[in-house]
Amino acid sequence: MSKKNWIYSFLLLISSILLAGCLNKVGAVSVADTGDIRTTIIGGRTGGAWSVFTEGIAESIRRENKGSLITVEPGGIVENPASVGTNTVPYGISYAMTAYAAFSGTEPYKEAYPDIRAISVVIPANYYQLIARADVEFDSLAEVIEKKAPMRLAVDQRGSAGEIITRSILQEYDVTYKDIASWGGSVDHLSGSKTFELMGDNRIDTTGDAVSVPSSDILEAAVTNDMKFISMDQEILQDVADKLGMELGTIPAGSYDFLNQDIHTLYTPAILIVHKDVSEEEVYRVTKAIYENVEYLGTVHKEFKKLSDENFSKVGKVPLHPGAKKFFKEKGLIH
Repeated sequence: MSKKNWIYSFLLLISSILLAGCLNKVGAVSVADTGDIRTTIIGGRTGGAWSVFTEGIAESIRRENKGSLITVEPGGIVENPASVGTNTVPYGISYAMTAYAAFSGTEPYKEAYPDIRAISVVIPANYYQLIARADVEFDSLAEVIEKKAPMRLAVDQRGSAGEIITRSILQEYDVTYKDIASWGGSVDHLSGSKTFELMGDNRIDTTGDAVSVPSSDILEAAVTNDMKFISMDQEILQDVADKLGMELGTIPAGSYDFLNQDIHTLYTPAILIVHKDVSEEEVYRVTKAIYENVEYLGTVHKEFKKLSDENFSKVGKVPLHPGAKKFFKEKGLIH
């Protein structure tokens, strides 16, 4: 081999080695690190608050991952965990208590969905609020039971979050819907708007549901109805919290014009859930997108303004997805 050809071959060899090194370096970055995210999030009914929450989350992901395609589909509080648990839809919004019920296979679910994982809190707290007409003769559930008061109670459809909480609280007092009816009371399954309409007509006394504080429905109803909160025993609330995967909380005095003292109750956050088979890197990027866009989310709905470093990772009893866990550890939000 001539000296000229030898030099040429040597330079070609060096170039090949350098090129291979560059390719290997590029190859170390997975497609998920840089590729577009194409996925679907299931939320609430069209036009409802959860639909707004879900679209806000989707837009946050789009903002942080240009070119990604995030589709939002309507869903429901009970339906969403099952859809995610079967990987029919990869992502969904759920109450933490509902997601845990699906994960563990308790009511309203007939089977467990152990493949559900949590990503982050979306709305930090939905408080169980037991409201009554101001003129009813009882101020606590213990008093209702002691006097066997003929309470006319309205709850949402059976199996809904608010209805399960109400029934579970009554069960801890060793009371059933049939007991209430036997005392001359009633239990009706009604929507919130219908409940407050009948309350204004003096046909319903009491209603309970897990909603934000202050609740727009309660604020609206309080304009034309004198109302009050019905208190519940702390030990009862703790037992229900343990059973349903909820937390104890307090609604501060002044949250409503008619609330003059703190009310002890239960709360559950709304969380973003995901199927366990979604990649760690994608979930990391989704978690980061939500965290980095909290200020934007606050312009989408005022409930997002309650998100903070203190509550962002408090998703309840459903296990965190490894991608979310990785992000939270990097930010020092969990150990």
